[in-house]
Amino acid sequence: VHQGSFSGELHYINGSCSDDAITWTKGEVLGKGAYGTVYCGLTSQGQLIAVKQVALDASTSEMAEKEYERLEREVDLLKTLHHTNIVGFLGTALCENTVSIFMEYVPGGSISNILSRFGPLPEKVFVLYTRQILEGVAYLHANRVIHRDLKGNNIMLMPNGVVKLIDFGCARRLSCLQTSTGSKSDLLKSVHGTPYWMAPEVISETGHGRKSDIWSIGCTVYEMATGKPPLRSKATTFSRGTVKTSIHLSSQPSLQ
Repeated sequence: VHQGSFSGELHYINGSCSDDAITWTKGEVLGKGAYGTVYCGLTSQGQLIAVKQVALDASTSEMAEKEYERLEREVDLLKTLHHTNIVGFLGTALCENTVSIFMEYVPGGSISNILSRFGPLPEKVFVLYTRQILEGVAYLHANRVIHRDLKGNNIMLMPNGVVKLIDFGCARRLSCLQTSTGSKSDLLKSVHGTPYWMAPEVISETGHGRKSDIWSIGCTVYEMATGKPPLRSKATTFSRGTVKTSIHLSSQPSLQ
C-alpha cells in the first residue's frame, strides 16, 4: 500500500481551494497502458479516485524530460476540459521519478470490459452510448482538441450508464487557424492510436484532423454492436495495409 499526497491545479476534491495537500492511499490496479498504470486511490477525505502513475525514464535526462513534456501536454489538456462525458481532472503530483495524475473514479469499467462480460450490446444500449460519445467528442472538437485514440477500452461507464472519455495521452490541440474541415498546413501527421480503430489517413500519414476521431467512433459503434472491432476477421496479424485495402468494400457488415 502506497501513501502520498497531491495538490490539485485548478480542480480540487470536494471543490476545496485549500493549499493543503490531500493524502491518498494506493489500492488495486484498474488498468495498464503503454504510458502508465492506473490505480484506485482512497483520499483522506474518504473519496475514491483514479490515479494514473507514470515512471519517468531515468536512463537519460533527455528521455525523462521528453516523457515529462508529454505528460505535461496531457495535463494541460485535461485541466481545460469540463464536460459530463469526459473524465474529470483533480490534480497532479511529482514524487521522485513518478508523475501521478489524479482523476475522477469511474467504477463501471470500460466498454471493452462490458463487451467481454455481456457480449455485443443491444441496439438501444449502443445507441445510448454512441450519443454520449458524440457529445463528448463534439465538445472536444469545439475546443480544437482531437482525442486520436477513441476505442472501447478508452470509453468508461458510470454505473448509471453515463459515458466518460478517458486517456488523453495521444490527444492534441489543433492550431487556432484550423477550420472544422481542417487546412492541410495544420493537419497532424504523426501516427497515434490503435490500429483497428485508426483512420486510413492516420495510417498513411497524409495528415489528419477531427475526421479521424469520427472514423474511430464508427469503429467503436461496430465494436459495440458486434463485440469486436472492424477488420479483426480480415487478418490474423494486423498490418497497416489491412485498413487501406479493406475500405473499398461497400457491403455493410451484419449487426445481427
